[in-house]
Amino acid sequence: MKTINQKAAIVALSALIGGGALLPFTAKAASLAPVANIQQSAITNFNQQAEQAIQQLINQGVLRGYTDGSMRVEKQVTNAELMKMILLALNPDQGKAAQQLEGKQDHWYTSYLEAATSSGLVESVEALQPNAPAASSEISAIIAKALQRDTKSVQYWMEQIGVGQESLTRGQAAQLLVLSEKAIRTESAEIESIKALNKITLEVTFSAPLILEDETTAAANANFAFDHGLKLVNQPRLKTGSIATYIVPVQTMTPGTAYTTNYKSQHTHTVQASDEMIRLQSVRQVTADTFEVDSFRADGVVDYGYLISAYAGGRGANAIIVDENNEWNGQHLQIISSLATRQATLTPENGAPITVNYVGFTQSTDGKQEPKFRLPAGTMLEPGVKYTVSSDWFELKNNTFTAEAISPLEIASVSKVDTATLNVTLTADPGDELFGYRSIQLKGSDGTMLTAQYKVQTRKGAVGVFELQNDGKLAEGVTYEVTPVGSWATATDVTLQS
Repeated sequence: MKTINQKAAIVALSALIGGGALLPFTAKAASLAPVANIQQSAITNFNQQAEQAIQQLINQGVLRGYTDGSMRVEKQVTNAELMKMILLALNPDQGKAAQQLEGKQDHWYTSYLEAATSSGLVESVEALQPNAPAASSEISAIIAKALQRDTKSVQYWMEQIGVGQESLTRGQAAQLLVLSEKAIRTESAEIESIKALNKITLEVTFSAPLILEDETTAAANANFAFDHGLKLVNQPRLKTGSIATYIVPVQTMTPGTAYTTNYKSQHTHTVQASDEMIRLQSVRQVTADTFEVDSFRADGVVDYGYLISAYAGGRGANAIIVDENNEWNGQHLQIISSLATRQATLTPENGAPITVNYVGFTQSTDGKQEPKFRLPAGTMLEPGVKYTVSSDWFELKNNTFTAEAISPLEIASVSKVDTATLNVTLTADPGDELFGYRSIQLKGSDGTMLTAQYKVQTRKGAVGVFELQNDGKLAEGVTYEVTPVGSWATATDVTLQS
């Protein structure tokens, strides 16, 4: 049997000794075996794990053994072979249906490639070269689709078993699929552990990932059913790189309270409330009625948008994977979960406190944590007045600011994308997410009135996408006069010809 290469041996050794990085060989480690022997041990361990994975898949009917009894862990697998394995292991219904047609068509693999196409794992049969060696760089996306998961997580799992960018061996493919089987979604998932990370965030590990329906906020609130009136404020989100660990945003917990849940009326689990406040740095005014608070990853605080599977593909280099202790690069990170429905208190000097609401979808943009809060409609910050910001769920290192006179944004033009969608262009790039929850009104030459609201997270420089509300549609041949709703912007002689 061939031995694996040195890189794979080192990765296997790293996993064997329990760390993400190799232990240094210092004088204190003089009693350890020579490096060559340790690498050989890692190789042996890798082969044993690979053979065990292959045997498990053989028992499941996913793989077939060789007549001479060998496992052939180092034999390369082709695209067709791996596609068959993926279907049988991760989508058994379609896999078994395709297996019944094996050998009855032009090629033994035809039914598997057709099944992969019909299930959306690949775009077309022609896009997959069946007899070419399976490339790990392409397989991660296919497995992610099969699991309804993000590619970054699958790539992370591949790294853990020593898979590089080269083609996959039989042993590597088997280990990857055995690991991926643990990530198959099921409606019978049960809670294995639950803990409070801070006053607004729970971390829950299940026996398997939830089906997508059970991840919705409504279903999750019904399934968790905490006592003491505790509710989720947003849906549970899978942590990138985990098998079935979720970040669960909840209402602010009361310190000293033990919350109990019977998930789906099954086993009882209790979690002790945390009294840990979210640590934020400073506050600054951004518009005449809006301010933001900020925190930084370098200070050990991160928004969960950079850690969850659902957003991993869209956050680029800002997306990271933390370990089971929520550490990254040796630093423990405090996790800010969803801020939906969150509030804070703004107290003017010599004035009464004002309750301010979080502006949705502004908590993490451009790799930063800078959630914005807005005063009640029609209320403005008074220039020259000093304000103090406080909350029952976050604490600020610098919690005051003095309001300034800030000019409203200026709308330069509005153009039609389609009958229900508009592009609103400002005279200058605001350089920040200042469109949030803003609206414009369109008065038609035919006497009709339409309202369009900003579509969150669509800003590209000075341009934001606005959508007509209440099923409104632009009428052909009508000229619309555009005015902002409220004082967030100005629009001088701005019209839209539909």
